[in-house]
Amino acid sequence: MKLVNILSEEFDSNIFLTDEELLKKYARDETPGDYYFLPDAAFLPKNSDEISRFLEIASRERIPVVPRGGGTSRCGGSLAVNGGVILSLEHMEEIKDIDEQNLTLEIEPGCITEEINNFLKGYNLFYPPDPASIDSCSIGGNVATNAGGPRCLRYGLTRNYVLGIEVIFSDGKKEFFGGKLEKNATGYSLMNLIIGSEGTLGVITRILLRVIPLPPYSATLLSPFDNLRDAARASFEVLASGLVPSALEFIDEDSVSATLRYTDKKIPYTDKASFLIAEIEERSKRDVEDMFEKIGEKFLKYGASDVFIAEEPYQQDKIWDFRRSISEALDHIGTVLPEDVVVPRSSLPGFVAFVKELKKKYETGIYTFGHIGDGNIHIDIIKREDWDDGGESLVEEILRRVSSLGGRISGEHGIGFTKKKYLHFSRTEKEIEFMKSIKKEFDPLDLLNPGKIF
Repeated sequence: MKLVNILSEEFDSNIFLTDEELLKKYARDETPGDYYFLPDAAFLPKNSDEISRFLEIASRERIPVVPRGGGTSRCGGSLAVNGGVILSLEHMEEIKDIDEQNLTLEIEPGCITEEINNFLKGYNLFYPPDPASIDSCSIGGNVATNAGGPRCLRYGLTRNYVLGIEVIFSDGKKEFFGGKLEKNATGYSLMNLIIGSEGTLGVITRILLRVIPLPPYSATLLSPFDNLRDAARASFEVLASGLVPSALEFIDEDSVSATLRYTDKKIPYTDKASFLIAEIEERSKRDVEDMFEKIGEKFLKYGASDVFIAEEPYQQDKIWDFRRSISEALDHIGTVLPEDVVVPRSSLPGFVAFVKELKKKYETGIYTFGHIGDGNIHIDIIKREDWDDGGESLVEEILRRVSSLGGRISGEHGIGFTKKKYLHFSRTEKEIEFMKSIKKEFDPLDLLNPGKIF
């Protein structure tokens, strides 16, 4: 490969890898299944100037480049499906600046998301978005996919906390969009085109985040329900009454059983069916107590058999560890087809009932859990080896129902490689045409993360 020879002369061997054994690390991400694409090389820069020079050369030589953060994509977003070079930002993990007056944090894209709040605790500050892979995903990947998480119900998505980004385009040119501003009405928001673009428009090399004061008091509620319909009614009643917890999650009975069986995580009431989890974060202990009393009353009124209130941090951690371990547990059962859809909240009970009927029709395991407060549900399907179509007909049935309900095929994970054939379920031909024209304008040679989204 011509580029390998050029880059080997241009950069030190410690940031430009060609050894096959070392490249195996970058041939996969966390997409379940047999997705293995060995790149021709991997580039591990330590600063943005190295990235600019690298992209300038790659553009001249017409070589595909795949930006990669923590490699935690569940839809093949960071795989070199067309070959080329993995551009891993793992060594760009510095926290550059904390501005306590403007409540901003300047950070490099390779920083692991969990480490952001570990750092901010020392300033009594807080970065709310909390993806499931918070202990391993990077903030650059979060911005590139507009990542979500349980706390999005109250606080919003990654997009709501990005005030500025430095981006390097496929030709090596660098731009900074945004700034330490809460308002900006100066034309098109180019920054928001980059956020959620999955590495197809530019490489994010510096991020300016909005942070908020750390809520000093919290509690987590756990309630068992005999069925999801009652749990949904309870959650709708909570939100309709003006109570907004930071997170409102559900876990179905099948997911609970699998997590108990395949992990060492434990929670109370595991002889029951569906669960609701509510997280409360407030400025005073009295406010927390007032809210958990009111939410607990709503849960009991609409069918909860009990309410467990975790006020101690270790108790709360156990509940959330259980919730975050579901996907890990299901990976022990077989190859998972991970769907991440969003529908109007009111449609959720009927939609889950429809999905569970498909479980019988296709004679396989289907597990549902996720963010009942905002209608974003994770559907993990155990793939059967005797399916001629690899499960595509089952997935299409689900996504057609999502579309008919006015939903979208992804609420958090993005489209990446594995979902691109289903994009038409959520976007019109005109919308896709617009998106392709934007891609062409930003990356005319289609060198940045090619083979994704479209």
